[in-house]
Amino acid sequence: MEKPTAQRLSTNGLIMPGEFPSTAFEAIYQAVTGKITIGSALHAEFAGAWNAVSYRYLAMTEYEDAFSKSIVNAGASADPQERYQQERALFGFFGNGFSVFEATFYGLFALGALLQPTTFPIGTPKDQQAISPGRTRDAYSRAFPSDPILGAFGTLFDDGSFKEWREIRNVLTHRSAPGRTFYVTIEESEALPDEWKLLNIRLDGMTTKSRRLGLSGLLANLLAAAWSFADARLS
Repeated sequence: MEKPTAQRLSTNGLIMPGEFPSTAFEAIYQAVTGKITIGSALHAEFAGAWNAVSYRYLAMTEYEDAFSKSIVNAGASADPQERYQQERALFGFFGNGFSVFEATFYGLFALGALLQPTTFPIGTPKDQQAISPGRTRDAYSRAFPSDPILGAFGTLFDDGSFKEWREIRNVLTHRSAPGRTFYVTIEESEALPDEWKLLNIRLDGMTTKSRRLGLSGLLANLLAAAWSFADARLS
């Protein structure tokens, strides 16, 4: 299969991997910023969130590449310094990856604030700190109870890979640097893959790549629904 072509975003000039849903991302940005006063507080919140989506996604791909190269070249039982580099890359990969979702929902909360300010309070630091994917979904449920975007939210939150992203990020950020499980081959038995002691994740050249591709699909579906919502409400 031919690799999707990288694209330069008109919003901030970043060159994004082909899997990034650039078309919907930019369409939403143009629709929202066309209705917000440039330089206003709400514009700053939305634009900052939308920038963060692309920044975090690009950082995730760089950590993905660093981990994949190290794990292929040095293996999971690498020397302590190389293993530190692998763990650093995993932390950056999962931290930035889940932040893509968080920034997207923050931007969608700002979009909600444009349409129904009282249901989407975002004006104070306390308001802003309280915004999360779940709170954004709840606000949309109150403000737009029959809109199809709620189905997209539900599908995302029920997705097993989304739950995995959330759990791994929370463990790494708040609790632990997990160890690893190594398997020894006995005679002619098939070698088992080395694993991370966090959800028993297999550690190999596909560990981060497969999850980045999965995240790209989830993000594409979410932004497609968000663009349909924005187009209907703002046009």
